[in-house]
Amino acid sequence: MKLILLTFLMLAFLGFGLTIFLGIWSFKKRISWIKSFIFIALYGIACIGILVPMIERRAPKLIKRIPIVRSIKKSESKRSCDCTWSSLLLKKDDYPTKHKPAAQRISNQMYIRNEALRNKCINKGRLVPVEEMEGFGISDLDYSTAHLTPLAKKRLYELGKRFRAGIQNPDEKKSYFMVSSITRSQVQQTQICERYPNACTKDHSPHSYGVAFDIYRLHSRYKNCNEGMKALEKVLQEMQKEGKILLCAESKCIHVTVCG
Repeated sequence: MKLILLTFLMLAFLGFGLTIFLGIWSFKKRISWIKSFIFIALYGIACIGILVPMIERRAPKLIKRIPIVRSIKKSESKRSCDCTWSSLLLKKDDYPTKHKPAAQRISNQMYIRNEALRNKCINKGRLVPVEEMEGFGISDLDYSTAHLTPLAKKRLYELGKRFRAGIQNPDEKKSYFMVSSITRSQVQQTQICERYPNACTKDHSPHSYGVAFDIYRLHSRYKNCNEGMKALEKVLQEMQKEGKILLCAESKCIHVTVCG
């Protein structure tokens, strides 16, 4: 942003100088007023050609939210069940010795310290937008954005697809799990720790490497969440055994770090 501002000020200063110079020449009749106007107009177009690409490169890519997979209409009744360590039978992967090293390795040490660095990673394709897809929805994100590394996005989409495939009851086929807390910058991580001091990672969270997300709730159209919870539990166990994800319990959700 500073570079854009400096460039704008420099171009504005040069433009002001050019206008004064051409005005004096026109007044002395060394150049016609029409030619002066044309030169100034061409300079303005050139400035726009310089500034617009710079602004577009700096602007974060907008994510189009596609509410296609939830399938449950607001008018339909649905049951919501929390996804926690007590509701799902899962094996915990040690957080300090497994999750953090895996996040560093799989992201090639891409640690997102602030918004500027996140935008830079997005522009380079190291972080890609994540949209709601088969089997899962994305909650409103207050302290993170819907971006992941390409591999992490692939794993999340695979998780949603396999979750849906594991449900046999036609009435349960519309079930979906909710994802929250996707990619955070270190700044956002600090804000969370200030608000929830006992429920956050204070240093180098896998979320700040773009390879983690949380699953906190499952929605079902059926009379209960039993089959959906069993299908989610099974696919999490399978992908964990396949070395594709690591799991960890948090106070109100299941933390998932992509690996492999």
